[in-house]
Amino acid sequence: MRYDNELDGVLQQIIDRWRIPGMAVGMVEGTEVVYAKGFGVQSLETQVPVALDSAFSTASVSKCFVATAVVQLAERGRIDLDAPLVQYLPYFRMDDDRHRQITIRQMLSHTSGMPDIHESEYDDMVAHPESDDGSAERFVRGLSDSQLIANPGERFSYSNIAYNALGDLIAKVSNMPFERYMRDQILIPSGMEHSGFFFADLPSSKLAVPHLRTPVMTVNPLQQPYHRADAPSSFLYATILDMCHWGITCLHRGTYLGQSILSEASYDTMWTPVAEWGGSRPAIYEDMGLGWTLGHFKGTSAVSHGGMGFGWSAFLLILPERNRAAAILCNEESFARNRTVRAVADTLVDEMPQANTVSWMVPISRALDEGGIQAAYACYEEIKASGDNEYYLDEDDLLNLVIQLTSAKKLDLAMDVLGLNIHAYPQYADSYLRLARIYLQKGDDV
Repeated sequence: MRYDNELDGVLQQIIDRWRIPGMAVGMVEGTEVVYAKGFGVQSLETQVPVALDSAFSTASVSKCFVATAVVQLAERGRIDLDAPLVQYLPYFRMDDDRHRQITIRQMLSHTSGMPDIHESEYDDMVAHPESDDGSAERFVRGLSDSQLIANPGERFSYSNIAYNALGDLIAKVSNMPFERYMRDQILIPSGMEHSGFFFADLPSSKLAVPHLRTPVMTVNPLQQPYHRADAPSSFLYATILDMCHWGITCLHRGTYLGQSILSEASYDTMWTPVAEWGGSRPAIYEDMGLGWTLGHFKGTSAVSHGGMGFGWSAFLLILPERNRAAAILCNEESFARNRTVRAVADTLVDEMPQANTVSWMVPISRALDEGGIQAAYACYEEIKASGDNEYYLDEDDLLNLVIQLTSAKKLDLAMDVLGLNIHAYPQYADSYLRLARIYLQKGDDV
């Protein structure tokens, strides 16, 4: 690729300016891995460098693997994508009669009407991890008090719950543990021998560690937040080389080194739009297929999936018309991922990558650590008044810092930062919703 050498410097600049602990990036063209590099460290505590065999959580990128497995089972005649989930999991119940209408296809395309997992539920899951074989079924049975947020098939609404239930579906239909099916039928045939959904199978020395801004970058106090029932939606651990092999598999419609996991027709099924993402989003996020986001990047079709949470971020980008793909794995959770994706995507289409500006979250975090909330306010006023293009202001970025502080149980500090976000963007409704959630976490139902 024309600018892969320049990409090194851009990625290092992003890591330095955003203060990112570690990252791995890979690109493929045709059947060749043309770029694969690690930057930074697996953990700020151990200072072990990121290597090509370092394993990162791919967060929600896990979903495109689960979708591939479900469609594979459909191709083999084990699942009817248009059949209701209750046909395969008769114990699936919700406090809403419409749940009987939910089909597998709707779950894959986030049009089932099922809600997403609430943050308090995530807190409970990671505080009480489960790793036994019955975890997935208990999760599905535990949905009996939940209600739908829309009619099945009515509209797009992202749901981690739906994908965790699909993990249980895979286990029951295949008559083997979810993680084993994914390893034997999807990962290994795709050249992903060093990746997996079952945390206990991964060598600890190769595991990167998730980090949070609290406000300085620190190791997630949960170290490796993992709950087996949540693995289908959020916890595939993978190396960058394995993700490159997955990119090759997808470019060749399910074939890696002569071994096929899926037919080309099934890729057409997954990569056909089902619902619009909606809202004001980049062109890469236009439609939802079955487990994949569909859109365009600079005039070429793009198939992708991103992931962010628990101190991880990741992105997988497939450009079928260019016969190129890329993956990004990071042990830090921020919108630096957007800058990294743009730099890598530019390189894929033979354009010069740029580091671009840095979020105000970075200097605000530094000021908060060094001088407290008043210093953070002063930093904001200085950035706003300077007209300097070094930093950009965005209400979502500072809210991301609030979320990370909340995850680290620093609720008072999170409220202080939220106050700054409200000061800067008084009309931004999400800040007030976040404030209410923090009050509830503190035990104040006001």
